[in-house]
Amino acid sequence: MKLILLLLVISAVALVIPAMSSAQNPDDDPFNRALTELKAGNTDKAIAALTEAIKKNPDNADAYLIRSSLRMTSGDTPGALADVNKTLQLKPGMGQAYHERAILRLIARDRSGALQDLDAALARDYKGDGIYSLRGQLRAESGDLKGALADLDESMKLNPNNPQTYGSRGGVLLALNERDRALNDFNFLLNWYETEPTKRVENKKPTTEKPPGTADANKPAPFNVGIAAQTVNPAPGDKEVLPVIANVYINRGLIYSAQGKSDAAISDFTKSIRVDAKNVWPFYHRANELEGKGDLAAALADISRAIQLDPLNGNLRVEHGVILTLLGNTKDAQVDFNMLLQADRVTWQKRIDERLAAVKMKVPK
Repeated sequence: MKLILLLLVISAVALVIPAMSSAQNPDDDPFNRALTELKAGNTDKAIAALTEAIKKNPDNADAYLIRSSLRMTSGDTPGALADVNKTLQLKPGMGQAYHERAILRLIARDRSGALQDLDAALARDYKGDGIYSLRGQLRAESGDLKGALADLDESMKLNPNNPQTYGSRGGVLLALNERDRALNDFNFLLNWYETEPTKRVENKKPTTEKPPGTADANKPAPFNVGIAAQTVNPAPGDKEVLPVIANVYINRGLIYSAQGKSDAAISDFTKSIRVDAKNVWPFYHRANELEGKGDLAAALADISRAIQLDPLNGNLRVEHGVILTLLGNTKDAQVDFNMLLQADRVTWQKRIDERLAAVKMKVPK
């Protein structure tokens, strides 16, 4: 059973620059000029002005942090990482910088480092539903399902209306074998997707507590630049939501399959394919269900399509060979099996034998 645990996507970089007082930054100051260029959308000029500001004042942590964010959006990950490291050297208690470095480390595929930075951000009271959601994903990926569930629960407390979090928590609950709770989360998300195609759910209303990075009203506002700690709830048609929806259909289909509701499972796998036709797993799982119903020709078509999408996936090759065997085409089936046995005879022979035994028991004569 292929569970889809990591369902959320990293939010886009949000650059929020509160107004600065002219007393702090005169018009001829390069830092103030950088903010002006940034608000005008002139990224390159803003970076150049920030570089000038840093030369003028090498201890300006805010300048490093802003330049880090701009370099990140420009694709300069090494430069952005160097800047955020300098920010933390100057201001080691800045939780916002730890959050931004976590994203940069994720981009560099350093998941353990990203997890450590998210821990550091939260320890410094830089909190938001987006941070808890992201840490929950990383914990789930590392096998810490209970820790992941705790983080996703906390994320929902901060923003109870983000449908994506329901999908992510449902995946973790399914992995923990809490199917009823998982199904509730999946149904919430999919009902939102199917019945409200244009409606954008509301964010949680602000509380009286100051959000991360804010200051007292009578003091100059500090800079809040980088990855947003609070997520903006999406609309069902938003592009970044569609892979989430596709995966949730797969997970709900797996629950229906375990409950013996084959038609409902096939329906969900089909819906997943309609949302994301490049995902191999709904084809794989639908093929399994079709095998059980005795529709081997349709099952073969599904698994063949999955192999076109991922030709080196061993599990798909096993299933392709199994279906061919059931159809009596043992010659072509052996081509699939030999391909795997040449790579690892012990592992794949066991997998092939298990699948053949399981399928022959459930496929109608």
